[in-house]
Amino acid sequence: MIPPTCAVCGRVIVGTYKMDMWGQCFHAHHDVQMCASCGRVVAQNDTHLPYDRHICSHCVRAVVKKPEHIKWVYDRVQMIFRSKGLDLPTDVPVEIVDVARMAQLSGSGVLDNNRLGLTVSGGAGWFGAAIKHNVYMLDGLHKVIFGGVLAHELLHVWQNEHHIVLPKVLCEGFCNLGSYLLYRSIENDMTNVLVINMMKDPDPIYGDGFRQVKALFDGEAKENLTRTVEILVDRTNK
Repeated sequence: MIPPTCAVCGRVIVGTYKMDMWGQCFHAHHDVQMCASCGRVVAQNDTHLPYDRHICSHCVRAVVKKPEHIKWVYDRVQMIFRSKGLDLPTDVPVEIVDVARMAQLSGSGVLDNNRLGLTVSGGAGWFGAAIKHNVYMLDGLHKVIFGGVLAHELLHVWQNEHHIVLPKVLCEGFCNLGSYLLYRSIENDMTNVLVINMMKDPDPIYGDGFRQVKALFDGEAKENLTRTVEILVDRTNK
């Protein structure tokens, strides 16, 4: 049997080693750094960003950076949601920001590498003014991860636009359903791992909430996103 090669230092591994969720092996003694986009263990010569963020060689070639990249992903999310019975606003501004700017926009001031997206809605209520929405996305995201996060945030936009107020577990569960549908529309090694992680996520809000909403979407709502929310709102208000 050919011994594995360490994903961090590139040397052949002799003895004990560890493995990340992508099947990459690495020496047990390494203080590993994870890709901010996909979660792979990064090599020493991979891309390193400010605020202790790192991008692996698998993701760096497909990072969303330009307006045309954003539009391509946005259009894909729209197409998927439309096929599942939900029409998104077409003109929501999407801006890519770094960790510090994301912390400022969120109002927390806390540098959080795990906050990949943020939706800010407001402006309604004065003389019938329309709601204004802005979506902020963390920089350095692979286009697939970017798509999943954008799908999640755009379902926040849709709920805000329609004045839908659900308990957090259902609100976030519904938004995570959007990420799931985006990943399922692609079907590759990356999205298969992402879906498995979603299905196993122990978080009581983002994990349990997603699985609860997905069960409704798959069953009673007959894979229609708008109908899914209608049922959730009806049950919440009873």
